[in-house]
Amino acid sequence: MTNRSALTTAGHQFREHKMSRRVKNMIISPIKEMMMLAAQLENPFLLAQGIPAEDTPDHIKQAIIEAIQGPKASKYSMLSGMKECRQAVAKRYKVYYNIDIDPDSEIGITAGGMEACMITCMATIDPGDEVILTAPCFSSHIEQILACEGKPVLVQTNEKEGWILDVEAIRKAITPKTKAIYVTNPSNPTGAVFPEHQVRELAKIALENDLFIFADETYDFLTYNNKPFFSFCQIPELKNNLILIGSSSKEHRMTGYRLGWVIAPNDILNQLFKLHDATTVCACVISQFGFIAAINGPQDSVKELKEGMQERRDLICDRLDKVPHLFKYYKKPEGAYYIMPEIVFPHESSIQVAMDIQAATSVVAVPGIAFGPASEGHIRFSFGGGATRGPKGKELINEAFDRLEEWGNQFQNS
Repeated sequence: MTNRSALTTAGHQFREHKMSRRVKNMIISPIKEMMMLAAQLENPFLLAQGIPAEDTPDHIKQAIIEAIQGPKASKYSMLSGMKECRQAVAKRYKVYYNIDIDPDSEIGITAGGMEACMITCMATIDPGDEVILTAPCFSSHIEQILACEGKPVLVQTNEKEGWILDVEAIRKAITPKTKAIYVTNPSNPTGAVFPEHQVRELAKIALENDLFIFADETYDFLTYNNKPFFSFCQIPELKNNLILIGSSSKEHRMTGYRLGWVIAPNDILNQLFKLHDATTVCACVISQFGFIAAINGPQDSVKELKEGMQERRDLICDRLDKVPHLFKYYKKPEGAYYIMPEIVFPHESSIQVAMDIQAATSVVAVPGIAFGPASEGHIRFSFGGGATRGPKGKELINEAFDRLEEWGNQFQNS
């Protein structure tokens, strides 16, 4: 692959001597790289990492405080997670999709969705195996496949139609070495929400070719204008070929608590548990108590988050519309809290653009190359609202784009 690393571009050194082949083929996610480079900024405008500005709801915090004061939080949970936590995941899917998942045999609690993704790849991918990703794809999914010495095969989505899938291109990309199709829906980095008929078509392709579907549905709760979301878990015949990943991070504003889950048939889950045991032992018990409270408590915070994100989505699109000499997008995102417009002014690379913007304006965004070679020439903005430093919410978007507009005056007549 071409250079995807902002740290390498910035001159950071990575030892090669005696390092493993797998790690030398990987990079740190440029999302995190841009945040690392931004650490020196006094007043950053953080439009890079996907962190909701709002704090964890009080009822979740209170449950965690009470757990700490009790006797259970300091002990390991079962390898698969606390029974009550697995039951909470099952309850969520019953409420959202009216499906029954056995909490005792089909759910595993992990240290965030990222661990669930990583152990899924480690349990299924052998060196040389190919995994099809719907591109632009979440940057860390590329690294997970490379860490297993697999081959990421990126199949481009249709940007002008709102980054929806090109199902026939996916079908044509299948070879005897293909092991799985990796799908993030709603999409990070584009905000696309793949329609039901395309999800069903992918499931059919997977079954016809005996492939896994790795479904990262972290943002399944977050769609706009009543856009329906159709989950792979709603296709019963796919069950034995589906590994479904979810997370509490975005929905319940728990990014720092690292609580996720994986849903799969028991015989697959047992294989994943080998890796979970060897790397993590169990998800953070304190966080499990928090998630139980999140599911069993009031859901007002989720509704408020969705409403706030829709306002921010509309705002960032309005601000992008005012700088057509800088960026161009075709359709508003329909889910998640990202938008990835095309860079329309003359530039060397998306990495250089992101670094130039950061140096000149303190606005932190992510270069498109992070999400695959075909995403070069784009830049991703998160309108989640910002992290713990700098302005947040609508203020963050407005101040960041005020700075971008001023910086972009140099390209006004070019």
